[in-house]
Amino acid sequence: MTLLNVNQLYFAYGDRTIFDQVSFDLEPGQIMTILGPNGVGKSTLLSCLTNQLKEANGQININDRPLDSWTPKDLAQHMALVPQDYRSGAHLTVIDYLTTARAPYLGLGQVPNGKDEQLAIDVLEDLGIKQLLHRRLPTLSGGQMQLVAIARALVQDPELLILDEPMAALDLGRQRQVLKIVQQLAKRGVAIILTTHIPNQALLLNDQVGLLFPGGEFLAGHCQEIISSDRLEKLYHCPVKVVYVPELGRSICEMC
Repeated sequence: MTLLNVNQLYFAYGDRTIFDQVSFDLEPGQIMTILGPNGVGKSTLLSCLTNQLKEANGQININDRPLDSWTPKDLAQHMALVPQDYRSGAHLTVIDYLTTARAPYLGLGQVPNGKDEQLAIDVLEDLGIKQLLHRRLPTLSGGQMQLVAIARALVQDPELLILDEPMAALDLGRQRQVLKIVQQLAKRGVAIILTTHIPNQALLLNDQVGLLFPGGEFLAGHCQEIISSDRLEKLYHCPVKVVYVPELGRSICEMC
């Protein structure tokens, strides 16, 4: 069953084409990693997929329904977004902030209950940051806030999780942790889209990939079919080499 269908999506700022003919399907449990250099338009593409930018031409369907037919509340029960470099000025504690993600499931006048709080605690524990439970958001570091933002999206319990460069502010250990969480969520049937400019993250996840080139060209498919040395050199304008490492059982990308 196709959860997300994107067909011939086009977006431009004036005469500048950001992307053209973006087409791909995403099923429950699949991971789509969108690769591209800084400033190419990856975040803009995610804004279109989450209905924040409505000016794109083309078709986006979620569960066979056009994206623009969903109310914000209904869409929030199916999709969660973690934007790049998320910052919040609110003076909420982490636990209070996380339980706000349950709002799409609450009726008028309802507030999160003990079950919602326990879900938030469980997510923090899974992410290894339960010690932040009662910290206030302004006291968190950039990396801690990024993990808390991911936790909030998980508390929302979406079918489709969209992450805009979720590991940009994280050290190597936390990056590995987030990648493992992404893989675990996919095994549970959550569909995931994430953006990055690091090819090795896509190769490690070993699933669907989309290459967004300067000028708007988009190429999608399985990473083993799409990622090659020639394409990465075209994408990043530098010499790179994709090599298979027997000890890892997969390919990696090296700069030459």
